[in-house]
Amino acid sequence: MALDSNLTATLLKYRFGDYEHMQNHLHVVEGRTLFFYRDPRTTAAPGARVVIEFSLAASEQVSTLRGAVLARLDGEAERSGLWIEFPDARLARKIGTGADALSARKQRRMGCDLLVELKVGRMPHLGRMVDVSMGGARILGPVGLRPGTEIELRIMGAKPPMPALMGRCEVVRSESGGDGGLRFVRKDPVARVSSSKLYAAVQLAWAEAAEVAHSPLCCKAGLIIEPPLPHMKSRI
Repeated sequence: MALDSNLTATLLKYRFGDYEHMQNHLHVVEGRTLFFYRDPRTTAAPGARVVIEFSLAASEQVSTLRGAVLARLDGEAERSGLWIEFPDARLARKIGTGADALSARKQRRMGCDLLVELKVGRMPHLGRMVDVSMGGARILGPVGLRPGTEIELRIMGAKPPMPALMGRCEVVRSESGGDGGLRFVRKDPVARVSSSKLYAAVQLAWAEAAEVAHSPLCCKAGLIIEPPLPHMKSRI
């Protein structure tokens, strides 16, 4: 599903029968992970950003990853779709420990891909919101933010029903490399209303995203139904 400019990544869902199936389909190559999203209807082009939610048929556990389309294949129905590349192998390593490696849906944080401006005093910083909950959000990009600092948050290029002005937020986590966590300041009326609108807009986008289920014919007697791994450019 290609979304509007508010959510600049394509949102995809894929449901496995069990975590062994997921292990079979996540391929680690040179520290990165490749996954084939089998769906001939998907229109995302190579290079397009993707946020994909993996889930299991028998549980409420999920994992959301951000990646990019490496290659698009058009052919037989079972082998038509997208090769998606993720920048690391963390999920592939985690699922080796079992299904508990996935997170439960309690206090769910939903993946998104939003360009945002964080203003600390008069100093603006650009970042990308990569997931959101009713209480806060995770932001990638800005470095040097101090926990406890209050900022003004704005979503760049937002169109209704996505709010543009998010009001005041508090920095609750700031790690090296620009990975940070924000808490919406609920006593700020702008933040209180806008955070609810943002969560509802992202929730609606995910509700409209088509879900592909793992083929019941796959992973039987060692047979994995997917095309050969695509060529990957080596990192310099």
